[in-house]
Amino acid sequence: MRFDQPATTNPIDQGKVVGKPTPRIDGPLKTTGTAPYAYEHHGATADPAIGFVVGAAIAKGRIKSMDLAAARKAPGVLAIVTAQNAGKLGKGSKNTAKLLAGPEVSHYHQAVAVVVATTFENARAAAALIDIKYETAPGRFHLAAEKPHAPMAKGDGMGGKAQTKVGDFDAAFAKAPVTLDASYTTPDQGHAMMEPHATLAAWEGRKLT
Repeated sequence: MRFDQPATTNPIDQGKVVGKPTPRIDGPLKTTGTAPYAYEHHGATADPAIGFVVGAAIAKGRIKSMDLAAARKAPGVLAIVTAQNAGKLGKGSKNTAKLLAGPEVSHYHQAVAVVVATTFENARAAAALIDIKYETAPGRFHLAAEKPHAPMAKGDGMGGKAQTKVGDFDAAFAKAPVTLDASYTTPDQGHAMMEPHATLAAWEGRKLT
């Protein structure tokens, strides 16, 4: 791109939008806790059932046994879905582990069961009654130690190649008049999303929306 003439004024230079304290339309709703999220549109379907996910309590291993008897008898329970009765489940295009663990567990808090009940409270209470016995296995949890042996990630067409390298860092670093060799660490960061991890689905004949 080449510019032969000086840049003239543009809409940004008018100062009507950029730099102005414009109120957000969703601001009052979010700050007062009244913003409706996906799972709060209860009128979309009559008498919705609520599913509560039970996560694995180990990071690596297998499920030895899962006792659902007490949970099935709990108030309001409609069904309990596990890898044994869910049918064949793949990983999906964006996942590295099965959607439901069983018998192998691939990572901590991987879903091992989904309790479906008439209310969220009933589903959560019943989930606490599920008795799961695990057999732990050695895992690989040290990122720095595993880095030399980790497989190279494949690009997905978003943002160019997954791995890039420019120049010879070691040679340039050795010749530099001033060098800085230091390690910096930061705490884990979370983006603190306001919307819960939940969704709403409704059957319309054989179509699930």
